[in-house]
Amino acid sequence: MAFMSANSYLGLALETSKGTAASGTFTYIPVSAPQVTPVLAWLRDEALRGSPVALYDQIPGVRHDEVDFKTYMYADSFPLLLISVLGPDVATGSTIYTHTIGLQNNSTGSQPASVTINSFDGGNAFQISGAQAQSLDVTFGADKAVEATIKYLGQPWTTPTPSNSPGTEALIPGWNTAITIGSTNQGGGTSPTANWTNIMDGNIKIDRKTAPIFTAGTQGPHTTFAGPCDVSGAFTVVVEASDPFSIGGSAYALYRAGANIPMTLTFTDPADITSATNHSVKYQMSDVQFHDVKRSVGKDYVELTVTFDAQANTTDAANGGYSPVKAIVKNATSSYVAS
Repeated sequence: MAFMSANSYLGLALETSKGTAASGTFTYIPVSAPQVTPVLAWLRDEALRGSPVALYDQIPGVRHDEVDFKTYMYADSFPLLLISVLGPDVATGSTIYTHTIGLQNNSTGSQPASVTINSFDGGNAFQISGAQAQSLDVTFGADKAVEATIKYLGQPWTTPTPSNSPGTEALIPGWNTAITIGSTNQGGGTSPTANWTNIMDGNIKIDRKTAPIFTAGTQGPHTTFAGPCDVSGAFTVVVEASDPFSIGGSAYALYRAGANIPMTLTFTDPADITSATNHSVKYQMSDVQFHDVKRSVGKDYVELTVTFDAQANTTDAANGGYSPVKAIVKNATSSYVAS
């Protein structure tokens, strides 16, 4: 009998010790297109043996497993993804909690938290421990939900006991996105908090270039190691009264400003009825550089696309040094702890 993919589910838990499977409470996240992939290197025996043959044998080499999935932005579970790609959470408040999630920066590898992943695909259950996030990509559009795609690298999977307890938080729609850039809005105003209401869609990616490190004695990785944090993204913009990205002597995408150009993206849940303060996820980038602006007349209206890089700065650093981004989340969850 075939298995039903609609029965699939996926849960995450922060690990107390990297590589040791979490034993506490898992957060089960509504996901789409979850994929568990064993990555096994086969060693080919192509040594000459006096015959016109290319391959004589294949021996299993090292192995790590990868987990990819998409999810909508849910304010209760999304901080777990941010913690696993950036670093620790500092929570304040009561009833409505504010979580400030910054880049881990310390003398012991500057590694964000690892996670244990429980995945059930409708047929079989898999558990991947020591999973380190490789990248987190968020996309949004006025006519779409805010979506996140994340990839983890971890130890070869084991078989857990299936369980599932999904959250009830509503997803955040892309239309309820507030974007601030620099100290001017699209109409030429001077308010640094003015929303850029002519941005149609966009994306932001946090890339850690995580890779497994293999050592003698075990087939699985000694560890999965996250590299330096790189943050980039892009927007599609309707060209209206002004185009500060490509027009004028101080166009954002055509020169380097004397002072930093700050930008924030705030995604807010308009359906939240648990309090007067809506749940939200905010990206703060206090120094961005725009580039590669392209204007287009392929539609009935003029639009442009522009890319950006978030640059290291001390304002967004949560643990000393520099950071290109800081995340601030408001929700009803008091804390996120390893188990």
